[in-house]
Amino acid sequence: MLNKAYETESFTLRSAGPMSVSEGKFTVQTFGVDKTKIKTYEATTSLLSSEDMAGQGGDYISASYQRLPYLTDEANEEVFSGTEIKKPVFDDSNELET
Repeated sequence: MLNKAYETESFTLRSAGPMSVSEGKFTVQTFGVDKTKIKTYEATTSLLSSEDMAGQGGDYISASYQRLPYLTDEANEEVFSGTEIKKPVFDDSNELET
């Protein structure tokens, strides 16, 4: 399980404000989604560097790690658990593929 990531996607709907269609009923006009890839590690020795972050030209907007205090790998390196979040990608297609 060391350095194996679980990848998931998060979808944020882009929409205009709700429009009233009748008394107490509204419709929301959508115009695409932002798809964000999230990697979660139970145990890893590989951490992102500053150059991997969006502000430095990389593809990640966030990363958070916690050192696992009583765990090291065969080379006696420290082991971490953590989450890495990539920049969202806009998808304006009519159908969402997952």
